[in-house]
Amino acid sequence: MRGFVALILVSVLMAACSSSGGGSAAPSAAASASSTPVASTSPSASIAAATTKPSPTAIPGCLPGCGIPNLTRPGDLEAGDYTTKYFFGGQLTVTAPAGWTSFEDSTGEFGLQPKGPNDGRVMFWLDVYPIVDGPMTPVEGFDGTAKSMIDWIEANPNITVIEKVAASIGGLEATALEFGRSPKAVNVDEGCPVEIRPCVSLVSFPQWEGQYGVAGPFHVRIIAADASWGGKSHGVYAVIDTDNDEVFARIAPAATEMIEGARLPAGVGQDG
Repeated sequence: MRGFVALILVSVLMAACSSSGGGSAAPSAAASASSTPVASTSPSASIAAATTKPSPTAIPGCLPGCGIPNLTRPGDLEAGDYTTKYFFGGQLTVTAPAGWTSFEDSTGEFGLQPKGPNDGRVMFWLDVYPIVDGPMTPVEGFDGTAKSMIDWIEANPNITVIEKVAASIGGLEATALEFGRSPKAVNVDEGCPVEIRPCVSLVSFPQWEGQYGVAGPFHVRIIAADASWGGKSHGVYAVIDTDNDEVFARIAPAATEMIEGARLPAGVGQDG
């Protein structure tokens, strides 16, 4: 059984966006093509013009906070590159292995997992913040940096640190904190099912309907990097979220390869 993250980590636009199918189809090439040939354009030039995509525009420093909330659920992914539609300004690209599916591509999260019965997922976040257990109140004194986030989780009495090592997200230098449930963990959610207690709250984001929390004998790795774009400092996060050690060992290699090999939007660089 999954931890309580599956119950509450939901975009505020789930209902509205899931019914829209993620947007309208592009107009066909036949409808937009001119019937009058242009003598000065060679066949090779025409092919180049049709296949060359415009260079991505650097994302503004106000993202993700100024992004208009939106969401799509891509579903099963083909093996190979997938570029987000909404997350990270629609410019995060990951190379998905065969047999994976995406359950959310929104302005608040990009999430994917192996198809079929499983207890693990990979999630990408921006500018999340730690919360006080229970009312989802942001932790006082949090400075918004990835370093501060890692320090806070590491000191949380409800978790036990497995390891803390250097890592990377799409070429950004990062810190990976791997952790499980502390034997002294205290339940913070009265609605948490008895069989998976204690439920432990960790982080939230303004566009989420709830919070990210974990329960049961969880095994999680959060990778955190301090980055900047548009002249502003931000935190970039990737999470390998699993219910137990066995599932973590099974999906961590493919998940780590995706996270390390991710291609970040134009204009994103290391901060700090």
